[in-house]
Amino acid sequence: MVSQIFINSCILIAFISISQNFIRRIDINHKSSFLLKFITGLWAGLLGVILMMYSVKIAPTIITDFRALPILLSAIYGGVIPPIIASIIIGIFRIWHFGISYASILAVIAIILIGIGFCFISAMKVTNKRKWIYSIGYLLTVNLFPMIILIKDPSSILEIFIAYSLSTVIMSYFVFKYTEYINEAIKLYWKFRNEATVDFLTGLNNVRQFDKVFNIVAQQTIRNDGYLSLIFLDIDFFKKINDTYGHNIGDIILKDLADILRNSCRIYDNVFRNGGEEFSILLNNCQSDSAMEIAERIRKSIENNKFYISDKKFINITISIGVSTYPNITQNVNELLEHADNALYKAKRTGRNKVVLYNNEDNIK
Repeated sequence: MVSQIFINSCILIAFISISQNFIRRIDINHKSSFLLKFITGLWAGLLGVILMMYSVKIAPTIITDFRALPILLSAIYGGVIPPIIASIIIGIFRIWHFGISYASILAVIAIILIGIGFCFISAMKVTNKRKWIYSIGYLLTVNLFPMIILIKDPSSILEIFIAYSLSTVIMSYFVFKYTEYINEAIKLYWKFRNEATVDFLTGLNNVRQFDKVFNIVAQQTIRNDGYLSLIFLDIDFFKKINDTYGHNIGDIILKDLADILRNSCRIYDNVFRNGGEEFSILLNNCQSDSAMEIAERIRKSIENNKFYISDKKFINITISIGVSTYPNITQNVNELLEHADNALYKAKRTGRNKVVLYNNEDNIK
């Protein structure tokens, strides 16, 4: 019996471990789509079926296993729909695999009641730990009644129920701690993944992501004989702002500027913070005239914007912008970066607060 319980436990943990490689890319919660909740219910039901195939016979008409724990997991993280689906799947398999009998009917009723109860508990406004405690208490209570009905010897009922309760409590505690560990690992995974591609201050793509996206978009542009424009910009005299008002105010201005850039670009354009006060924008399928219009609109928006450094006090800033476009301005897509940077340098050198378009004929114009 102990070896069979151990096998059941290993199946449960192995299944959870394998599944976490898939769910770390998917956020399963009470607000997930119906399709995702349906798949979660199928997952829990399938795991319950596998556990039943390796169940433990504790009396002539009674088998036990950890089939309720997948239902509990689906309820805690998926809400109402997954445990109902899982309960139905497990109930159908119980009848199909073990045949129709008084014990099977009682088992199906119990598993349906367990699924419904888990639904209500999952909706409670308490911590996941308390949900687990309430659910395990409810599970043991529901499963006590079939034992009372099917086992006539009171002493056997007590012995079997104690053994079943101990194994369920111990395993449920282990599963709870393990799933909490997995959740923390998934959160760290997404945190590190985002930090690798997203600027922590502004939420824009960072310079690492710029290199990756630029290479992809550039190759797509060449294959499609399209246009690609690149905007480089930075804030005029930003060091003076930091020195005068402090780096906290400088950070506020950078975040506000990032919002303006997002709102000024098309939905399929890519905006980056390349570092410090330097930003860039990749304009897909955009010729030089349109790129200049977008750049000038950005420049004016920032010049006219009030950047609040306190509830009542604001400052105004300006930016300098360099623009380059492939292929009507720059013939080599790999030279876009250098040429846009040269145009930005000329904008700063010739007075700032302006937009300069790179020109092949006289180097920069």
